Amino acid sequence: MATTATSSSTALSMEDRLTRLEQVHHDCPKDIPVDDSLRRARAHVERLALYSVVWKWVPSTYYGWNLQQRAESLTGSATHTAHLCKSLVLENKKLQNGDPLMDVSTNPRYVLVICQYAATLNNAKLTAAVRHLRPIHDRLNVNRLDFRIADDNDAITGYAHNSVTPFGLLQQDKVHIILTREAVALKWFWMGGGHVDLKLRVATSEFVDKMPHVTVADVSDPREGAEDLEA
Repeated sequence: MATTATSSSTALSMEDRLTRLEQVHHDCPKDIPVDDSLRRARAHVERLALYSVVWKWVPSTYYGWNLQQRAESLTGSATHTAHLCKSLVLENKKLQNGDPLMDVSTNPRYVLVICQYAATLNNAKLTAAVRHLRPIHDRLNVNRLDFRIADDNDAITGYAHNSVTPFGLLQQDKVHIILTREAVALKWFWMGGGHVDLKLRVATSEFVDKMPHVTVADVSDPREGAEDLEA
């Protein structure tokens, strides 16, 4: 009986150590377990060899702060609000599975738009950007495009609200990524990291060079009163 108890204790201790090692690898706070979402996001970043990526955990009160407070927490400067971005998954409601024209590179059903919190998505600009994925002689008519927030965001991304990241999506091969043009001049930007309390910084040039199915486009307009944003 003593041997069995000792073996069980050793196994439990080994499991605890492995759990802690994984938390250390992900730089997780002790009260946050490493789940599949965290694993997928980090594994994808590592496969792409995105050496500029920086991960940062934020307090659970983060989304109660205004934009300047969030910028101060992430960048060390309240003036860097333009560097904070969000990921929005939209679906072309005019396009259904099985459509012969559907193609993730030139006519995607789903797009993940990375735009600044200090801006608002302009749907007309987004439509134009997707149309321009095809050569001019083969460009889709505007009435074949109707982008709206995807109903099945969780099934597409595998991430909860406020944790969406373009890395490690459950349906990665079906999603075209559109990065706001404004991010190019910024050199780097912050976005979700696969957990509501985890944020990720990446160099814009490396992201565009190494991430598949990425298009840089003008898809947003400046937001009035962005500094007071609390959502």
